[in-house]
Order: sequence, then C-alpha cells, then structure tokens
Amino acid sequence: MIWAKSVYPESRGQIIRWNRRTTALPARGMGETDTRDGFQTVLGMVLRNWSALLCFEVIYRGAGYAFVFPFLGELLHRLPALAGQRWLGQENAGLLLRSPGALLALAAALLLAGLFVCLEIAALTLCGEAGWRRERVGVLRLWGRALVKTAGLLHPRRLPVLLLLPVAALSGFALVSGYLRTVRLPDFILEAVGGSPRLLALLAAAVLLFHALLFFYLFGFPALILEGASFSGSWRESLRLLRGRKARTLGALLAYGLGFCAVLLAAGALGVCLLAGAARLRYGPAVGAGQFRMSFLAWEGVWRTASGALLSVFLCAAAVLLYHRSRGDARPTARPGPRTAGAFLMRGAAVLGTLAVLLVFGETEAGGRVLQAAGPSTQVVAHRAGAALAPENTLAALEQAVRDGADMAEIDVQQLRDGTLIVMHDPNFKRSTGVDLPVDEAEYAQVRGLDAGSGFSHAYAGEPVPTLEQMLLAAKGRIGLMIELKVAGDGRGIERETLAQIEACGMRGRCVVASMSLDVLRRVKELDPGMPTVYITALLLGRDLDLDYLDAYSVETSSLSRELVFRVHGQGRQIYAWTANSDRAIQRVLRCHPDGVITDNPLLAQYYLEAGGENLLLESACELFFPQAKPPGRSSRRSTGAWQVLPWHR
Repeated sequence: MIWAKSVYPESRGQIIRWNRRTTALPARGMGETDTRDGFQTVLGMVLRNWSALLCFEVIYRGAGYAFVFPFLGELLHRLPALAGQRWLGQENAGLLLRSPGALLALAAALLLAGLFVCLEIAALTLCGEAGWRRERVGVLRLWGRALVKTAGLLHPRRLPVLLLLPVAALSGFALVSGYLRTVRLPDFILEAVGGSPRLLALLAAAVLLFHALLFFYLFGFPALILEGASFSGSWRESLRLLRGRKARTLGALLAYGLGFCAVLLAAGALGVCLLAGAARLRYGPAVGAGQFRMSFLAWEGVWRTASGALLSVFLCAAAVLLYHRSRGDARPTARPGPRTAGAFLMRGAAVLGTLAVLLVFGETEAGGRVLQAAGPSTQVVAHRAGAALAPENTLAALEQAVRDGADMAEIDVQQLRDGTLIVMHDPNFKRSTGVDLPVDEAEYAQVRGLDAGSGFSHAYAGEPVPTLEQMLLAAKGRIGLMIELKVAGDGRGIERETLAQIEACGMRGRCVVASMSLDVLRRVKELDPGMPTVYITALLLGRDLDLDYLDAYSVETSSLSRELVFRVHGQGRQIYAWTANSDRAIQRVLRCHPDGVITDNPLLAQYYLEAGGENLLLESACELFFPQAKPPGRSSRRSTGAWQVLPWHR
C-alpha cells in the first residue's frame, strides 16, 4: 500500500488524516486535464448518490410546501398587527420601520427563508463532495450533514453569505437551487425598465455585476461548507484559487453545464420514444395513443423533479471538482463494493423505491402538478386597454381588446388643467406622444392634436389621446371598463366628474373604479355607494381585509397566493392580479384562481384559460408517434367579444 494524504472537511480548517487503504493519485491542476475528462468525472460524481439526492429533494420540497412557506406566510400576515395596523398595503408599508416588533418578525422571516434555501445548496455541495471522495451517502446521513452545515451559517462570521442569495436569484447561478429558480423580477418592473434606455442599461450592468460577483465567489461556498471558513475567508480563498485560472475555470463551467443540459435533453427524448414505442407495441396505434398520454403525464412529474435536482447537483459538483483541482487535491481511488446477491437486491430496491417516491411526488402540487386549472369565472382584463397589441389607452387598443374577447379593459384616467378627463397613464405625454408636456399643466386644446399611435407603430399614426367620454361610448354594450383614477394634487373633483360621465354614458353597472389611493376610493363610495371600487396595491398583508368602501383588490402578481385569494373571497370581496404578461406569470396567476388576470396581452391569457391543462409537448409527441390519432377536442371558454355582467357581490 502507498501512504496518501486525503483532505476531509471539518467544521474548523482542514484536518489531514492518513489513510492506509487509499491509493495515491497524482495531483492534477486545472491545466493538466481536459474538459471531456472533467465532464465525465462530474457526471460520475452526480450519479454516485443520485438516489439519496432525489429522495432528499422530495422531502425538502414537500417540507417547504407543507410547513416552511405556510409558516412564513403566517408570520408575514402578522406584521400589520405588530405595526398597529389592520392590514398593510403600499400606502402604509412604511409604518413597519416604526415598529421594532414588526422589523424583528420580518428579519426572522427573511432569515428562515434564506437558511432554507442554503439547506438545499449545502446538501447539493455535500452530495458533490461525497461523489468526489467516491463515497456512498444515504438520505438520512445527507440530511444530517446538511442541517449541521446550515446551522453553522448562523455564526456571525458566516451569516453574511445570505446576502448573496438575492444576487444569485437574479443570475444564471439561480439554477443551483429549485426555489431560487422561481424568483423573477415582476413584469411591471421589467416593463418600466424596458421603456427607459437608461434603466435598461443600468439593469444590464447590474446583471453583469451579479454574475461577476458570483463567479469570483465560485469556490467560496465549497470553502464555507466543506471547510467551515468564514465569509471573508471564503472570499479570499476563492479569489486565490481563481488567480490565473479565471478563463479556464469559466470555460470549463460553461462546457460542463451545456454538456449536461444536452444529456438531459437526450435522456428525455429517449424516455418519450420508449414510452411511445411500448404503447404502440402493446396496444397498437389506435389504443396506444391514449395509453401513451397516460404514461407521459404520469412520468412527467418524475422527470420534472429529477431533471431539476440533477441539474442543480451537477452544477454544485462541477464547482466542487474545479475547487479540488484548483487546489491540486488528489482524488481517492474507487473502493469496489460488495458484489453479493443481497447487495444487488438492496441496490435495485433503492432504485425502484426512489422511482416510486418520485412518481407519487410528481402527482402532487408540491411536485409541480396543477390538479385544477382556473375556471371560466376568471376574467381577462386588458391592461391599458391592451398595450401589447395596440397603442396603450387608446380607442384602437379598446377595439383590439373587444376583438380578442377580453372581459374588461383597464384604462387610466387623469384630469387636465381645464378639468377635462383624458385617458393617459404617465404624468407627462412624452413617452406616449413624444411631446414633453405635463398632464396637469395641459389643456384639451393642446392635447387634441397629439399623436398617441406613431410611437407604437406607423400603422396607428394619428391615433388621438382619447377622453374618458369617448372611451365610455366606445365600450358601451361591448366590454366592461376598470377605470383607474390617477390623482395629482387635490384632484379637483375627479371622482365626481368620473361618476357623472359613467352615468351620462349609460355605463353604470359595466364599470368599476380603481385607484392606488384609498382616499380616492373612499370619496367614490361616499358619492356613489353602489359603484364597485378596486384598491390597486403592490403589497397586501393582514388578516382583516374587510374595508367598507372596498369591493375588490388588485395586487401585483408576485404578491398573489392561493391563501390570499381564499382570505379575500372569505370576506366577500374579489381579487385581481396585475400585470401578468409572460407565460410564466400568467400560468402562476391562474393557478391561484383569482377573479381576474390583468394583462397587456389578452390573447395570451385567453389561450391559457382555454387550454387549461393542455400540454404542448405531449400534443407534439402524439402527433409525431400517433399521427392517425385525433387529439381530444375542447370548447371555447367564451364567445369572442361578448360582454359579460360583472359578478360583483358582497
């Protein structure tokens, strides 16, 4: 035997042990191996403990769905009481800063959420380390180690690592955690940034900075978890190991990631082919299509969970491999395991048990399966009358919303200096018309000739800025209106004038009045108790949401949850979500079953409402393998362009 030095991570520094059973391997640095060899090594590190990893992911995500996040939600909804309020919205959220108890509860919630995310990253890192050392690790042992390492992050010298989690969530490094992958910038922020070249440049610079920071800390987390280094010490260690190796390390990391994604795609395609082939051979082309659909849907949840977990651990394992090679560590040689029949049976039972657990978990909502889609009662509201398909807040956009079958059109109403009510979102005409003119300083004679369409498309050249009266008359008998009042200064009676025009145009019962100002909505209710009111807010926390002068809430999509929808409905009110423009955002909103989804693209929302649980990948596979089988038909959710009575109730 050859005496060899192997490094075993402990809580404090490196403890070097001598192992007579380990055969020495020559230490190889980053420059002494090629990418192909490294990819095979990382793949082997991942597959060594794949069963324990997937069982860990099932328990981890189940615990998050059933316990951790409901507890965090409950803690957040207690913040208003701690701040001395019935509930918290964007208007009074600043009161949290005056309440030590509320700030302490908020800090506790953020700390718990951060540690829960770090628990997964720690487990993935430990799993990669076990693969590097060619060790087998069971799920219970993996949980125990991960819990100990995560608890160690509570040390003041390691706790600052949590500050990197928001940075990671907004970068490609979010792939190392299932929950970090779900974090997205809200659509309304992306919309605001996209409309300003300066903000877009700042966002691009911030994203590049985030990626640079996390790349320079690539070896920091292994040092933090495996060696128990402090946060500052892990930074220094990562920078030291990257010195002179940055380009090679980045190239290897990208090559490994792209290679593994290709492996996942190939494995998924092979799995679909095997399912389709088995269905055709056993049941024939006619009956086989139905059996293929059932098998596909059953195994889709398994694939979703397994591929996400394996991708995450692969990236962590790649970081561990590059970490050890940058340090010149020798990898222990493989120890052949027992080849008895009992060991073979135990291994087979573990594999089958893991697949069975994944199959059951994949059918649950925690595993990503949505058991019930939003029903026909969910309304589609065209934001700014449908800003994706026509110039926002114009008669052309309203016509497009009617053609697209939207239930309502949301429009923004402001008051000019001469008292005229116009439909305009910004406080200045610059963005929509190209003319630098503040709304509250303009008169209708100046506004009448402005072009609100050319900035969107030359096809809409000459589209005017409409008045509220013009919008009401154009919508009459065709579509409902959600009228958002934007008040500058005292508003000079904008609420009274709006209600008068609604009545004069015969649109009472087909309009609701919305605002981000509670004072505006209170005055609307005082003037007309029968007019439905909607409070627009980016944040909504609290148990008591029963305000007499509110009939509904419109919350930003990232604040929406099923629990919030249930609570609002329980108090006899409705809830809408704004602004859902992407596929992911619309699907997330519909899973919460609100009363309406507010979107710039009513056609996209209509598609997801009508498609329900339709799976495009499944339909494409059926057309490929069973071209003679007809897909099941589905009926339209509503008649295009038909106006529906708004179901307001108390």
